[in-house]
Amino acid sequence: MSFDRETPVFQLAFPPRKRYRPVLLPVWVHQVTAPTGYSRTLDVFQTVVLRLCAAGVRDLGDLSQLIGLDTALCRTVIARLAEGQLMEPGLKLTEAGRRTVAEGEVAETDPQLVRVFQDPATGMLLPRILVADPVRADVREHRGRWVTIQFGTAGASREVGALTLQAGGSSLRPSERDVLEACKSHDLAARGLRGGSRGTPDGVVAARRIGFHGTAIAAYVVCYVVEDDDGSGRMWTVEDPFAVGDGRYLADLLVARAESDEPLGRLIDGLLGGSRRDRTATARRVDQELAEEARADVVRMLGEEIRDHPEVLAHLADIELALLKDTARERENAARNAIRVFECILPGLNDRFPARLPPSREPGVRERAFVLTAQRLGATSVPPEMRKYCKAPANGLAGDIIKAVWAAGENPQHPFVTFIRRRPTLLEDLDRSRILRNNATHGPTGAPAPDELEHIRTLAYEAARHLLGLSGGRSTDSEKVN
Repeated sequence: MSFDRETPVFQLAFPPRKRYRPVLLPVWVHQVTAPTGYSRTLDVFQTVVLRLCAAGVRDLGDLSQLIGLDTALCRTVIARLAEGQLMEPGLKLTEAGRRTVAEGEVAETDPQLVRVFQDPATGMLLPRILVADPVRADVREHRGRWVTIQFGTAGASREVGALTLQAGGSSLRPSERDVLEACKSHDLAARGLRGGSRGTPDGVVAARRIGFHGTAIAAYVVCYVVEDDDGSGRMWTVEDPFAVGDGRYLADLLVARAESDEPLGRLIDGLLGGSRRDRTATARRVDQELAEEARADVVRMLGEEIRDHPEVLAHLADIELALLKDTARERENAARNAIRVFECILPGLNDRFPARLPPSREPGVRERAFVLTAQRLGATSVPPEMRKYCKAPANGLAGDIIKAVWAAGENPQHPFVTFIRRRPTLLEDLDRSRILRNNATHGPTGAPAPDELEHIRTLAYEAARHLLGLSGGRSTDSEKVN
Protein backbone atom coordinates (compact mmCIF):
# COMPACT_ATOMS: atom_id res chain seq x y z
CA MET A 1 0.00 0.00 0.00
CA SER A 2 1.27 3.47 -0.85
CA PHE A 3 0.31 7.00 0.18
CA ASP A 4 -2.56 8.10 -2.06
CA ARG A 5 -6.16 9.39 -1.93
CA GLU A 6 -7.31 6.16 -0.29
CA THR A 7 -4.82 6.36 2.57
CA PRO A 8 -6.71 6.50 5.90
CA VAL A 9 -6.42 9.60 8.10
CA PHE A 10 -6.24 9.02 11.87
CA GLN A 11 -7.47 11.73 14.23
CA LEU A 12 -5.97 10.69 17.58
CA ALA A 13 -6.72 13.84 19.60
CA PHE A 14 -9.19 16.71 19.63
CA PRO A 15 -8.13 20.01 18.00
CA PRO A 16 -6.45 22.38 20.50
CA ARG A 17 -8.13 25.48 21.86
CA LYS A 18 -5.25 27.66 20.65
CA ARG A 19 -4.97 29.13 17.17
CA TYR A 20 -3.84 26.26 14.93
CA ARG A 21 -3.54 24.81 11.43
CA PRO A 22 -3.73 21.03 10.83
CA VAL A 23 -1.16 19.02 8.87
CA LEU A 24 -1.32 15.37 7.86
CA LEU A 25 1.84 13.53 8.86
CA PRO A 26 2.50 10.40 6.74
CA VAL A 27 3.43 7.34 8.79
CA TRP A 28 3.92 3.64 8.29
CA VAL A 29 1.86 1.80 10.89
CA HIS A 30 3.20 -1.53 12.17
CA GLN A 31 1.10 -3.87 14.28
CA VAL A 32 3.22 -5.71 16.83
CA THR A 33 2.81 -7.69 20.01
CA ALA A 34 5.01 -5.95 22.57
CA PRO A 35 5.30 -5.50 26.33
CA THR A 36 4.03 -2.14 27.51
CA GLY A 37 3.57 -1.27 31.15
CA TYR A 38 1.45 1.86 30.50
CA SER A 39 1.58 4.43 33.30
CA ARG A 40 2.51 2.87 36.62
CA THR A 41 1.47 6.05 38.45
CA LEU A 42 -1.77 7.73 37.43
CA ASP A 43 -1.98 11.51 37.36
CA VAL A 44 -4.56 13.28 39.50
CA PHE A 45 -7.16 13.52 36.72
CA GLN A 46 -6.87 9.85 35.80
CA THR A 47 -7.14 8.88 39.46
CA VAL A 48 -10.29 10.96 40.04
CA VAL A 49 -11.96 9.74 36.82
CA LEU A 50 -11.17 6.12 37.63
CA ARG A 51 -12.54 6.40 41.18
CA LEU A 52 -15.71 8.23 40.13
CA CYS A 53 -16.45 5.61 37.49
CA ALA A 54 -15.76 2.90 40.07
CA ALA A 55 -18.37 4.62 42.27
CA GLY A 56 -20.98 4.33 39.52
CA VAL A 57 -20.76 7.48 37.38
CA ARG A 58 -21.74 6.49 33.84
CA ASP A 59 -22.53 9.82 32.11
CA LEU A 60 -19.77 11.93 30.55
CA GLY A 61 -21.63 15.15 31.34
CA ASP A 62 -22.00 14.21 35.00
CA LEU A 63 -18.32 13.27 35.13
CA SER A 64 -17.30 16.61 33.59
CA GLN A 65 -19.46 18.56 36.05
CA LEU A 66 -18.26 16.65 39.11
CA ILE A 67 -14.55 17.26 38.48
CA GLY A 68 -14.85 20.63 36.74
CA LEU A 69 -13.10 19.60 33.53
CA ASP A 70 -14.12 20.25 29.94
CA THR A 71 -15.81 17.23 28.33
CA ALA A 72 -13.10 17.08 25.64
CA LEU A 73 -10.42 16.77 28.30
CA CYS A 74 -12.50 14.14 30.09
CA ARG A 75 -12.63 12.14 26.85
CA THR A 76 -8.85 12.36 26.52
CA VAL A 77 -8.36 11.12 30.09
CA ILE A 78 -10.79 8.25 29.44
CA ALA A 79 -8.96 7.40 26.19
CA ARG A 80 -5.66 7.14 28.07
CA LEU A 81 -7.26 4.87 30.69
CA ALA A 82 -8.75 2.74 27.92
CA GLU A 83 -5.31 2.43 26.29
CA GLY A 84 -4.02 1.10 29.58
CA GLN A 85 -6.90 -1.42 29.61
CA LEU A 86 -8.23 0.10 32.83
CA MET A 87 -11.60 1.12 31.35
CA GLU A 88 -14.01 -0.20 28.75
CA PRO A 89 -16.94 1.40 26.86
CA GLY A 90 -19.71 2.81 29.00
CA LEU A 91 -17.31 4.28 31.62
CA LYS A 92 -16.98 0.83 33.16
CA LEU A 93 -13.82 -0.41 34.82
CA THR A 94 -11.99 -3.52 33.70
CA GLU A 95 -10.67 -5.99 36.24
CA ALA A 96 -7.27 -4.24 36.00
CA GLY A 97 -9.02 -0.90 36.62
CA ARG A 98 -10.80 -2.19 39.72
CA ARG A 99 -7.51 -3.60 41.00
CA THR A 100 -5.83 -0.26 40.39
CA VAL A 101 -8.49 1.60 42.40
CA ALA A 102 -8.06 -0.85 45.26
CA GLU A 103 -4.26 -0.94 45.28
CA GLY A 104 -3.37 2.54 44.02
CA GLU A 105 -0.82 1.17 41.53
CA VAL A 106 -1.11 0.23 37.88
CA ALA A 107 -0.01 -3.35 37.41
CA GLU A 108 2.39 -4.41 34.68
CA THR A 109 0.58 -5.72 31.62
CA ASP A 110 1.34 -8.75 29.51
CA PRO A 111 2.56 -8.26 25.93
CA GLN A 112 -0.31 -6.95 23.86
CA LEU A 113 -1.11 -5.85 20.32
CA VAL A 114 0.00 -2.25 19.76
CA ARG A 115 0.58 0.03 16.78
CA VAL A 116 3.93 1.71 16.30
CA PHE A 117 4.46 4.59 13.88
CA GLN A 118 7.41 5.02 11.53
CA ASP A 119 8.46 8.22 9.75
CA PRO A 120 8.78 7.33 6.03
CA ALA A 121 11.41 10.00 5.40
CA THR A 122 13.92 8.81 8.01
CA GLY A 123 12.75 5.30 8.94
CA MET A 124 12.74 6.34 12.62
CA LEU A 125 9.96 5.26 14.95
CA LEU A 126 7.92 7.93 16.67
CA PRO A 127 8.24 7.65 20.49
CA ARG A 128 4.51 6.93 20.63
CA ILE A 129 2.34 3.82 20.41
CA LEU A 130 -1.38 3.21 20.17
CA VAL A 131 -3.23 0.45 22.00
CA ALA A 132 -6.84 1.41 21.27
CA ASP A 133 -8.29 1.35 17.75
CA PRO A 134 -7.52 4.65 15.95
CA VAL A 135 -10.32 7.08 15.11
CA ARG A 136 -10.54 7.84 11.41
CA ALA A 137 -11.13 11.42 10.33
CA ASP A 138 -13.80 12.02 7.68
CA VAL A 139 -12.03 13.13 4.48
CA ARG A 140 -14.30 15.32 2.33
CA GLU A 141 -12.23 16.63 -0.57
CA HIS A 142 -8.75 16.48 -2.15
CA ARG A 143 -7.17 19.48 -3.90
CA GLY A 144 -3.63 18.44 -4.65
CA ARG A 145 -1.81 18.28 -1.33
CA TRP A 146 -4.69 19.99 0.48
CA VAL A 147 -7.33 17.77 2.07
CA THR A 148 -10.62 18.91 3.60
CA ILE A 149 -11.40 17.06 6.84
CA GLN A 150 -14.56 17.12 8.90
CA PHE A 151 -14.11 17.51 12.66
CA GLY A 152 -16.98 16.62 14.98
CA THR A 153 -20.51 15.34 14.38
CA ALA A 154 -24.11 15.84 15.48
CA GLY A 155 -24.51 19.50 14.61
CA ALA A 156 -21.12 20.56 15.98
CA SER A 157 -19.06 19.62 12.94
CA ARG A 158 -16.87 21.87 10.83
CA GLU A 159 -14.64 21.35 7.83
CA VAL A 160 -10.96 22.23 8.04
CA GLY A 161 -8.32 22.32 5.32
CA ALA A 162 -5.16 20.32 6.14
CA LEU A 163 -1.85 20.13 4.28
CA THR A 164 -0.64 16.63 3.40
CA LEU A 165 3.10 16.35 3.99
CA GLN A 166 5.14 14.53 1.37
CA ALA A 167 5.87 10.90 2.25
CA GLY A 168 9.05 9.73 0.53
CA GLY A 169 10.88 6.57 1.49
CA SER A 170 9.64 3.00 1.66
CA SER A 171 8.43 0.87 4.55
CA LEU A 172 11.22 -0.77 6.55
CA ARG A 173 10.54 -3.21 9.36
CA PRO A 174 11.95 -1.66 12.57
CA SER A 175 14.19 -3.61 14.88
CA GLU A 176 12.84 -5.22 18.04
CA ARG A 177 15.02 -2.85 20.06
CA ASP A 178 13.45 0.20 18.37
CA VAL A 179 9.94 -1.10 19.11
CA LEU A 180 10.81 -1.56 22.78
CA GLU A 181 12.26 1.95 22.91
CA ALA A 182 9.05 3.41 21.40
CA CYS A 183 6.90 1.52 23.92
CA LYS A 184 8.99 2.62 26.87
CA SER A 185 9.25 6.22 25.67
CA HIS A 186 5.47 6.32 25.31
CA ASP A 187 5.10 4.93 28.83
CA LEU A 188 7.28 7.74 30.17
CA ALA A 189 5.44 10.39 28.15
CA ALA A 190 2.08 9.10 29.37
CA ARG A 191 3.28 9.90 32.89
CA GLY A 192 4.09 13.45 31.87
CA LEU A 193 7.69 12.67 31.07
CA ARG A 194 9.77 13.18 27.99
CA GLY A 195 12.92 11.43 26.86
CA GLY A 196 14.55 8.01 26.73
CA SER A 197 13.56 4.81 28.41
CA ARG A 198 14.92 3.13 31.53
CA GLY A 199 17.11 0.86 29.50
CA THR A 200 16.65 -1.69 26.78
CA PRO A 201 17.17 -5.44 26.97
CA ASP A 202 19.68 -6.91 24.57
CA GLY A 203 18.55 -7.95 21.10
CA VAL A 204 18.23 -11.64 21.93
CA VAL A 205 15.82 -11.01 24.79
CA ALA A 206 13.92 -8.41 22.78
CA ALA A 207 13.48 -10.76 19.84
CA ARG A 208 11.58 -13.20 22.03
CA ARG A 209 9.24 -10.47 23.24
CA ILE A 210 8.29 -8.78 19.95
CA GLY A 211 6.03 -10.23 17.29
CA PHE A 212 5.07 -8.48 14.03
CA HIS A 213 1.62 -8.97 12.51
CA GLY A 214 1.38 -8.59 8.76
CA THR A 215 2.99 -5.79 6.78
CA ALA A 216 2.96 -2.07 7.52
CA ILE A 217 0.08 0.04 6.24
CA ALA A 218 0.29 3.64 5.06
CA ALA A 219 -1.68 6.22 7.04
CA TYR A 220 -1.80 9.91 7.86
CA VAL A 221 -1.96 11.27 11.41
CA VAL A 222 -3.54 14.67 12.03
CA CYS A 223 -1.11 17.03 13.80
CA TYR A 224 -1.91 20.59 14.84
CA VAL A 225 0.58 23.41 14.26
CA VAL A 226 -0.24 25.88 17.06
CA GLU A 227 0.85 29.35 18.07
CA ASP A 228 2.84 28.92 21.25
CA ASP A 229 5.44 31.40 22.54
CA ASP A 230 7.07 29.75 25.58
CA GLY A 231 9.62 32.52 26.11
CA SER A 232 12.55 30.61 24.62
CA GLY A 233 12.36 32.06 21.11
CA ARG A 234 10.03 29.41 19.70
CA MET A 235 6.92 30.98 18.20
CA TRP A 236 5.13 27.79 17.16
CA THR A 237 5.04 24.13 18.09
CA VAL A 238 3.00 21.01 17.34
CA GLU A 239 0.23 19.65 19.51
CA ASP A 240 1.08 16.02 20.22
CA PRO A 241 -1.67 14.04 18.44
CA PHE A 242 -1.18 11.16 20.90
CA ALA A 243 -2.01 13.50 23.82
CA VAL A 244 0.86 12.16 25.94
CA GLY A 245 3.73 14.60 25.39
CA ASP A 246 4.57 18.25 24.73
CA GLY A 247 4.87 17.84 20.95
CA ARG A 248 8.50 18.93 20.66
CA TYR A 249 9.58 15.72 18.93
CA LEU A 250 6.99 16.29 16.20
CA ALA A 251 7.77 20.01 16.01
CA ASP A 252 11.44 19.22 15.39
CA LEU A 253 10.36 16.79 12.69
CA LEU A 254 8.38 19.56 10.95
CA VAL A 255 11.21 22.09 11.29
CA ALA A 256 13.45 19.74 9.31
CA ARG A 257 10.83 19.66 6.56
CA ALA A 258 9.82 23.35 6.53
CA GLU A 259 12.98 24.64 4.85
CA SER A 260 12.55 22.37 1.82
CA ASP A 261 8.74 22.11 1.70
CA GLU A 262 7.36 25.38 0.31
CA PRO A 263 3.65 24.66 0.99
CA LEU A 264 4.48 23.78 4.60
CA GLY A 265 6.47 27.01 4.96
CA ARG A 266 3.55 29.02 3.58
CA LEU A 267 1.14 27.29 5.97
CA ILE A 268 3.26 28.27 8.97
CA ASP A 269 3.66 31.78 7.53
CA GLY A 270 -0.11 32.05 7.23
CA LEU A 271 -0.52 31.15 10.89
CA LEU A 272 2.27 33.25 12.41
CA GLY A 273 4.03 35.29 9.75
CA GLY A 274 7.35 34.59 8.03
CA SER A 275 9.51 36.47 10.52
CA ARG A 276 8.12 34.41 13.40
CA ARG A 277 8.81 31.19 11.54
CA ASP A 278 12.38 32.30 10.95
CA ARG A 279 12.77 33.13 14.64
CA THR A 280 11.54 29.66 15.54
CA ALA A 281 13.94 27.95 13.14
CA THR A 282 16.82 30.05 14.46
CA ALA A 283 15.88 29.24 18.06
CA ARG A 284 15.92 25.53 17.32
CA ARG A 285 19.35 25.73 15.68
CA VAL A 286 20.61 27.55 18.77
CA ASP A 287 19.03 24.80 20.89
CA GLN A 288 21.06 22.18 19.05
CA GLU A 289 24.30 24.06 19.64
CA LEU A 290 23.49 24.62 23.32
CA ALA A 291 22.60 20.94 23.70
CA GLU A 292 26.04 19.91 22.43
CA GLU A 293 27.69 22.34 24.86
CA ALA A 294 25.57 20.94 27.70
CA ARG A 295 26.68 17.39 26.90
CA ALA A 296 30.30 18.54 26.89
CA ASP A 297 29.78 20.15 30.33
CA VAL A 298 28.43 16.89 31.74
CA VAL A 299 31.43 14.97 30.38
CA ARG A 300 33.79 17.51 31.97
CA MET A 301 32.06 17.09 35.32
CA LEU A 302 31.78 13.29 35.32
CA GLY A 303 34.56 12.18 32.99
CA GLU A 304 34.54 10.27 29.72
CA GLU A 305 33.02 7.20 31.43
CA ILE A 306 29.60 8.85 31.40
CA ARG A 307 29.50 8.32 27.62
CA ASP A 308 29.03 4.62 28.37
CA HIS A 309 25.64 5.56 29.85
CA PRO A 310 24.02 7.62 27.04
CA GLU A 311 20.59 7.88 28.66
CA VAL A 312 21.95 9.31 31.89
CA LEU A 313 24.21 11.64 29.90
CA ALA A 314 21.22 12.88 27.90
CA HIS A 315 19.12 13.58 31.02
CA LEU A 316 21.94 15.43 32.79
CA ALA A 317 22.59 17.48 29.64
CA ASP A 318 18.89 18.37 29.52
CA ILE A 319 19.14 19.62 33.11
CA GLU A 320 22.14 21.81 32.22
CA LEU A 321 20.34 23.17 29.18
CA ALA A 322 17.15 23.86 31.15
CA LEU A 323 18.94 25.78 33.87
CA LEU A 324 20.88 27.76 31.29
CA LYS A 325 17.76 28.81 29.35
CA ASP A 326 15.78 29.36 32.58
CA THR A 327 12.24 29.45 31.19
CA ALA A 328 9.27 28.08 33.13
CA ARG A 329 8.89 25.14 30.76
CA GLU A 330 12.57 24.28 30.87
CA ARG A 331 12.64 24.41 34.68
CA GLU A 332 9.74 21.96 34.70
CA ASN A 333 11.70 19.67 32.36
CA ALA A 334 14.74 19.88 34.66
CA ALA A 335 12.65 18.55 37.56
CA ARG A 336 11.50 15.65 35.41
CA ASN A 337 14.98 14.83 34.13
CA ALA A 338 16.47 14.67 37.62
CA ILE A 339 14.04 11.88 38.49
CA ARG A 340 14.70 10.17 35.15
CA VAL A 341 18.36 9.76 36.10
CA PHE A 342 17.28 7.53 38.98
CA GLU A 343 14.69 5.78 36.80
CA CYS A 344 17.47 4.92 34.34
CA ILE A 345 19.97 3.67 36.91
CA LEU A 346 17.97 1.91 39.64
CA PRO A 347 16.37 -0.96 37.62
CA GLY A 348 19.78 -2.14 36.40
CA LEU A 349 21.26 -1.70 39.87
CA ASN A 350 18.50 -3.83 41.37
CA ASP A 351 19.17 -6.52 38.77
CA ARG A 352 22.85 -6.60 39.83
CA PHE A 353 22.02 -6.56 43.55
CA PRO A 354 18.67 -8.36 44.01
CA ALA A 355 16.97 -7.65 47.33
CA ARG A 356 15.50 -10.27 49.64
CA LEU A 357 12.34 -8.82 51.16
CA PRO A 358 11.37 -9.88 54.70
CA PRO A 359 9.04 -12.90 54.36
CA SER A 360 6.36 -11.57 56.72
CA ARG A 361 3.46 -9.68 55.16
CA GLU A 362 1.92 -8.68 58.47
CA PRO A 363 0.93 -5.01 58.55
CA GLY A 364 3.84 -2.85 59.66
CA VAL A 365 6.49 -5.58 59.78
CA ARG A 366 8.14 -4.78 56.45
CA GLU A 367 7.76 -1.06 57.07
CA ARG A 368 9.60 -1.28 60.39
CA ALA A 369 12.28 -3.50 58.84
CA PHE A 370 12.81 -1.00 56.02
CA VAL A 371 13.06 1.98 58.40
CA LEU A 372 15.60 0.13 60.58
CA THR A 373 17.65 -0.84 57.51
CA ALA A 374 17.68 2.75 56.22
CA GLN A 375 18.70 4.10 59.62
CA ARG A 376 21.46 1.50 59.95
CA LEU A 377 22.84 2.67 56.59
CA GLY A 378 22.90 6.25 57.88
CA ALA A 379 19.65 7.77 56.58
CA THR A 380 18.36 10.52 58.87
CA SER A 381 14.69 10.04 57.91
CA VAL A 382 12.34 7.90 55.86
CA PRO A 383 9.46 9.80 54.17
CA PRO A 384 5.95 8.52 55.00
CA GLU A 385 5.11 8.25 51.28
CA MET A 386 7.98 5.80 50.86
CA ARG A 387 7.00 3.70 53.87
CA LYS A 388 3.56 2.83 52.53
CA TYR A 389 5.08 0.97 49.54
CA CYS A 390 7.22 -1.31 51.74
CA LYS A 391 4.64 -4.08 52.00
CA ALA A 392 4.76 -4.87 48.27
CA PRO A 393 7.28 -2.67 46.40
CA ALA A 394 6.12 -2.06 42.83
CA ASN A 395 8.34 -1.46 39.80
CA GLY A 396 8.06 2.33 39.94
CA LEU A 397 10.60 4.75 41.41
CA ALA A 398 9.50 4.28 45.03
CA GLY A 399 9.67 0.48 44.71
CA ASP A 400 13.10 0.64 43.07
CA ILE A 401 14.44 2.81 45.91
CA ILE A 402 13.02 0.45 48.56
CA LYS A 403 14.58 -2.59 46.89
CA ALA A 404 17.94 -0.82 46.60
CA VAL A 405 17.95 0.12 50.29
CA TRP A 406 17.06 -3.43 51.33
CA ALA A 407 19.79 -4.86 49.10
CA ALA A 408 22.32 -2.37 50.49
CA GLY A 409 21.43 -3.48 54.01
CA GLU A 410 22.56 -7.02 53.11
CA ASN A 411 25.57 -6.20 50.93
CA PRO A 412 28.26 -3.72 52.08
CA GLN A 413 29.54 -3.53 48.47
CA HIS A 414 26.24 -2.06 47.27
CA PRO A 415 26.71 1.51 45.85
CA PHE A 416 23.80 2.75 47.99
CA VAL A 417 25.88 2.13 51.13
CA THR A 418 28.38 4.85 50.20
CA PHE A 419 25.71 7.08 48.67
CA ILE A 420 23.58 7.23 51.84
CA ARG A 421 26.65 7.58 54.05
CA ARG A 422 27.75 10.62 52.00
CA ARG A 423 24.21 12.00 51.80
CA PRO A 424 22.19 11.04 54.91
CA THR A 425 19.18 13.02 53.63
CA LEU A 426 19.08 10.98 50.39
CA LEU A 427 15.63 9.41 50.89
CA GLU A 428 14.10 12.70 51.96
CA ASP A 429 15.75 14.49 49.01
CA LEU A 430 14.44 11.87 46.59
CA ASP A 431 10.91 12.21 47.93
CA ARG A 432 11.11 15.99 47.64
CA SER A 433 12.42 15.72 44.08
CA ARG A 434 9.58 13.34 43.21
CA ILE A 435 7.05 15.88 44.55
CA LEU A 436 8.68 18.68 42.52
CA ARG A 437 8.50 16.48 39.42
CA ASN A 438 4.82 15.67 40.01
CA ASN A 439 3.94 19.31 40.65
CA ALA A 440 5.74 20.39 37.49
CA THR A 441 3.89 17.74 35.50
CA HIS A 442 0.41 17.65 36.98
CA GLY A 443 0.08 20.16 39.79
CA PRO A 444 -0.94 23.82 39.92
CA THR A 445 2.34 25.11 41.40
CA GLY A 446 4.26 25.19 38.11
CA ALA A 447 8.05 25.24 37.77
CA PRO A 448 10.26 24.67 40.83
CA ALA A 449 12.25 27.58 42.26
CA PRO A 450 15.87 28.04 41.09
CA ASP A 451 17.36 27.01 44.45
CA GLU A 452 15.29 23.80 44.47
CA LEU A 453 16.43 22.98 40.93
CA GLU A 454 20.07 23.51 41.87
CA HIS A 455 19.53 21.13 44.79
CA ILE A 456 18.11 18.33 42.65
CA ARG A 457 20.72 18.99 39.95
CA THR A 458 23.43 18.20 42.51
CA LEU A 459 21.45 15.14 43.60
CA ALA A 460 21.28 13.86 40.00
CA TYR A 461 25.04 14.27 39.53
CA GLU A 462 25.77 12.50 42.81
CA ALA A 463 23.51 9.64 41.72
CA ALA A 464 25.44 9.27 38.47
CA ARG A 465 28.78 9.41 40.27
CA HIS A 466 27.98 6.99 43.12
CA LEU A 467 25.56 4.54 41.51
CA LEU A 468 27.42 4.21 38.20
CA GLY A 469 30.83 4.07 39.89
CA LEU A 470 32.29 6.99 37.94
CA SER A 471 35.75 8.08 38.97
CA GLY A 472 36.51 10.97 36.59
CA GLY A 473 35.30 14.56 36.28
CA ARG A 474 35.09 17.31 38.85
CA SER A 475 32.74 18.03 41.73
CA THR A 476 29.48 19.97 41.26
CA ASP A 477 29.05 20.92 44.91
CA SER A 478 30.23 24.48 44.55
CA GLU A 479 29.47 25.05 40.88
CA LYS A 480 26.43 26.88 39.60
CA VAL A 481 25.01 27.16 36.12
CA ASN A 482 25.19 30.72 34.90
